[in-house]
Amino acid sequence: MNGLTVAYGEYDAELNARREAEAEVTRLRILLSGQAARITALSGQGRRDELHRQLAFDHKESLSALEKDLAKLKVERDMALLEMEEIASSRR
Repeated sequence: MNGLTVAYGEYDAELNARREAEAEVTRLRILLSGQAARITALSGQGRRDELHRQLAFDHKESLSALEKDLAKLKVERDMALLEMEEIASSRR
């Protein structure tokens, strides 16, 4: 009878240790999933930041090209006005 009581005590201790280990594994899994979510969020933020930088660069290049085109058009306009003034003055 004494042996059975000791075996039951050991079994109970092992069962408690297993439950504690399972609880710890569950806790660690929750922690791990939280860390994975944070990494994903940081990674997503990094991608958004890179996209913003790329868009800003593209907009800057587009603006620069538009400014050059505008300068050319102003020169062409001024030349056309001068030609029209010459034609008008030659007719007088």
